[in-house]
Amino acid sequence: MLTGFIAIGMLKESYMAAKKHLIVFNFIIGWIAYASLALAAAPLETVTIGFSSFSGFYGPLWLAVEDQLGRKHGLDLKAVYAGRVRPQQLLASGEVPLVIASGSGAVTSHVLGVKDQVIVALMSNKVGGGIFSKAEIKRPEDLKGKLMATGRPGALNDIMTRHVLVRKWELVPDRDVKLMPMGEPPLMLQALERGVVDASSLTIPAMFVAQKHGFRELTNYDKLGLTYPMHALTTLRPTLSKNPQLIEKVIKSLIEATAVFKTNKEKSFAVWRKYMRGASEEFLEETYQYTSAELEAVPRPSVEVIKSALDIVSAHYPQAKQTDANLIVDPSFVNRIEQSGFIGTLYKK
Repeated sequence: MLTGFIAIGMLKESYMAAKKHLIVFNFIIGWIAYASLALAAAPLETVTIGFSSFSGFYGPLWLAVEDQLGRKHGLDLKAVYAGRVRPQQLLASGEVPLVIASGSGAVTSHVLGVKDQVIVALMSNKVGGGIFSKAEIKRPEDLKGKLMATGRPGALNDIMTRHVLVRKWELVPDRDVKLMPMGEPPLMLQALERGVVDASSLTIPAMFVAQKHGFRELTNYDKLGLTYPMHALTTLRPTLSKNPQLIEKVIKSLIEATAVFKTNKEKSFAVWRKYMRGASEEFLEETYQYTSAELEAVPRPSVEVIKSALDIVSAHYPQAKQTDANLIVDPSFVNRIEQSGFIGTLYKK
């Protein structure tokens, strides 16, 4: 009899324990379901990023938008082309919180004493281009008295042209060689093709087209060993201090998009065909080989690259030599993301 009471007691205890575990289990499952629904229902923050040209290096940005890679970070990413407006003007007007463009705007603004722009990620630091001319111009000195196309005053192609003319060829811009601002590289290439100008500074992918058409390469920026903040994610200092979480989420999205770009050529080509309409498959292949190799898996903005840029800019702005490169970059976001192991996992898949 005693044995029966003990057995019944044990059964009751087992039942009560099982019931408690079931209640706890159901609570956990319910909480997970609620959290999932709450997360799914949470509104995405729309973030528009400005970009400066239809170059292959903007592939990761376009991929992040098209594949909605920002959603896992609570972002609905959009991209807007700056057009004839300088990307930094989009920042200053408040139309966008971030832009991807050459670091020329941030660098020159600091040189001129306006220190509100900060580069938080650097997707590439190779210029990827050169100066091309008509076939009859065989040497740099043959450019004397000639007309040369450049980008907008103060923009990348204008800066690179002046640097090479002054520092490498000892030619004085607008005295020995007349400079004609043309805007975007495609317009500069058209001016060269139509004989409007005798030479032009061209970046990738326009450089590949010039090579195919038989224009003479007077110099190649990469072969000169020049490094420059070519495709820099830039924001304003107030945005940096008020919404650092947004900056980190955007950088994570772009880092993941870069990994997709580097490892999935089919997706990369698909997004290029949408944004770079009319490009041939041969052209896309050539551009992809260069771009995928030069995109930074860890886009840490480097003080050394900024120092190189300041040296290049000093050909036009002598005061650049006194500008503090450390104030132009903030590598803390990329450092933190890399230390978390996030980037490593993207390339282990």
